[in-house]
Amino acid sequence: MPYIEIRGAKYYYEEHGRGDETIVFSHGFLMDGDMFRYQVEKLKDRYRVITFDWRGQGRSEATPDGYDMDELYLDAVEFLKKMGCEEKPCHWVGLSMGGFIGMRIAARQPGLLKSLILAETSAEAETFLKKIKWGLMAILFKLIGPKAVEKGIVKVLFGKKILEDPSRRHIIDEYVEKWYKLDRDASYKIAWAIFNRKSVVDELKNIRIPVLIIVGDQDIARTVEEARRLKELIPHAKLVIIEGAGHSSALEEPEAFTHAILEFLREIEQNESKKGSS
Repeated sequence: MPYIEIRGAKYYYEEHGRGDETIVFSHGFLMDGDMFRYQVEKLKDRYRVITFDWRGQGRSEATPDGYDMDELYLDAVEFLKKMGCEEKPCHWVGLSMGGFIGMRIAARQPGLLKSLILAETSAEAETFLKKIKWGLMAILFKLIGPKAVEKGIVKVLFGKKILEDPSRRHIIDEYVEKWYKLDRDASYKIAWAIFNRKSVVDELKNIRIPVLIIVGDQDIARTVEEARRLKELIPHAKLVIIEGAGHSSALEEPEAFTHAILEFLREIEQNESKKGSS
């Protein structure tokens, strides 16, 4: 299995396709790179597609520390450089926590990215009520295990449509099973870092690359209202709302999620062609 050393942690990653341009997919909390498998299959014939698992999640190493969003940002910068994005900027698709990091990269290291796709995410600090509610769930996860909060987590990470569809229950069960294999201490530290992250609203003005914002209309973790506020903070960004999707839109409505990405990348290519011919 492919691993790479990133700032003292063994990172698991996968690379598919050999296109001229690279797309890097970055997952959210309690998920892993596999959540983008549909997108990988659809995009790998045209692009070099990379997925990875954040430290302490999926198959990557759980380290004693390094989970603050600004620490993970440094991990991402090193990872991108090792993937060749310093020589040729790549497209970053960040869902939830992956979006928190993506905004930091685009604002602070603009030369690494060609475009930024933000799904189910926010530039704002966490609200007090969500800190309390989700913080309690994180404590129970650490002390007792996933069983204590399994139902609550599922309702946060998945929308009503998929939750009410028995034919797709296996998608949810796949990740529930994975939660029981996670390092509890690392999971708690990641959750703490997410809930106590700093706002990056003031940094958004530094983002000059094309931006697409995606949100599921059934997402209760990062709502449509939050996505619209993010769109206002990044005026040149495009917003796509996916019907019937919750917080895991790439898994729940994979065709719509992939279509939004392809349309966005196609628009970038068309604009480049116009500039080249003028």
